[in-house]
Amino acid sequence: AAADGYAYPEWFAEVGWLADRIGDDDLAVVALTPPEEFAAGHIPGAAQIDWKALEVVEPSDASLAEWRSEGEAILTDPGIERGDAVVVYDGGTFIAPRLWWILHQLGHEDVRVLNGGLEAWAAADGALETGESAVEPAAVPYVGEPNDDALVGIAEAEAALDQEGVVFVDARRFEDEYAVGHIPGAVNVPFMANAAETGPKLWKPAADLRVLYEEAGVAPDDRVIAYCATGVRSSVTYLALRQLGYEDVAVFTGSFVEWSADPARPVAVGEAP
Repeated sequence: AAADGYAYPEWFAEVGWLADRIGDDDLAVVALTPPEEFAAGHIPGAAQIDWKALEVVEPSDASLAEWRSEGEAILTDPGIERGDAVVVYDGGTFIAPRLWWILHQLGHEDVRVLNGGLEAWAAADGALETGESAVEPAAVPYVGEPNDDALVGIAEAEAALDQEGVVFVDARRFEDEYAVGHIPGAVNVPFMANAAETGPKLWKPAADLRVLYEEAGVAPDDRVIAYCATGVRSSVTYLALRQLGYEDVAVFTGSFVEWSADPARPVAVGEAP
């Protein structure tokens, strides 16, 4: 089965699982797609959030708290309630894990990424609706119970540099992002490397993901800090590594935008870590 080898198979929703539950009262389906793409065709009953609303642009501690409260407001709008099973999907961008990670670090109990996204749903002849979402905001504002283990701020990222047993994983594109400038010592595993190369962007089997990360030098007992530009794509890395049973994983929320904002912080260039 597709779930073989994953540490938390319940963190993925397969198309058949979702199809059986469409219309359930305690199910919230959220499309992480732009409004025009959503209007052109979406899973019935889905709400819509654009991933750009989920970036952390000013990640200081004060604004991180503000970002969390803004995030909670964003989650109230598509009708998400704490007891819901939430399924997040994208249209092929492979960034549904961003919303998954936000809900995960807010302590949401049942949140899943639709394996293969809208492409897999359509390939299985899943029904589609067009137009704007008809989902009503939740009657009770969404309030999470933050899990700070899932994220790292700038001070912790700085302290982790050159620390024994800590690996930074850069989830950005290789040529035009990583090679141009990255955190010294960071290894590059572009976020799309976690997806199948052809067809709907299904997650690679656990055995393939294990090879991918171990060949990059990321060991299961490492403390792993994932980053990208603004924390969106590195959420994919977090989900991948936790699915492999890596326990000590966090997203550096401010990512490279914050790291490179201060010229005093070191930046490596070129192909090597």
